[in-house]
Amino acid sequence: MSTLDIAYHRQVEIAAPAEEVAGVLRDVAGWPRWNASVARIDRPASGALTVGETIRLKQHRLPANTWTVTRVDGSGFVWTATSPGVRTTGDHQVRPTGPGRSEATLTLRLDGPLARLTALFGGRLIRRYLDLEAEGLRREVERDTAR
Repeated sequence: MSTLDIAYHRQVEIAAPAEEVAGVLRDVAGWPRWNASVARIDRPASGALTVGETIRLKQHRLPANTWTVTRVDGSGFVWTATSPGVRTTGDHQVRPTGPGRSEATLTLRLDGPLARLTALFGGRLIRRYLDLEAEGLRREVERDTAR
């Protein structure tokens, strides 16, 4: 059986340095404060996000899922979660676009034999949640920068 790779992307311009934006993204324990799609984050570790770490994420209208961090660097992080027939990869990257400005790119990639079915029934919610994450991130960072 062949697999299908489907990706959703959301980019947002933010009036803050890339390092600040990436720091807010990597602080996943704080996501419920600014990301309206997130109901709860259970992160057993503290301190900096690390490769191999697992984090339990509960989003509204979805079952809780365990994400494993696969990459962390100064520009963001990547994590993956698996469910029957689908592997989901979330990529959170930030790049500078000018003095005190940056662009965050949020990507959710689905692959596996049930990726197409997941996209068919869940694509609208995925796009909505990426919008909520992007706009929440922008508001959170710009509010912090204004202080």
